[in-house]
Amino acid sequence: MVKPETTQGEAKTRLSNVKVNRNRTTSENPKTIRMTPAEKVMCSELVDEIQDLTTKTITDSTVLRAALYLAREAGPEKMLEMIKEYL
Repeated sequence: MVKPETTQGEAKTRLSNVKVNRNRTTSENPKTIRMTPAEKVMCSELVDEIQDLTTKTITDSTVLRAALYLAREAGPEKMLEMIKEYL
């Protein structure tokens, strides 16, 4: 199969579909984590606050997964500081 050559100006006006790869977790085994009752309430309140800002379904798992990306940006030193202070 030979791809047709583009003509001048065609590349700028032609629409194309772009496949978006989403972070699907349904094929992964769930990870059980322990939280204190206060941490569960804190997570639930945060879920509710974020849910009010969007139409996307936000769950405890969504918040915890997003926190991993925030932790990566903060770095291990900041994470250790938070662990020592709060846990």
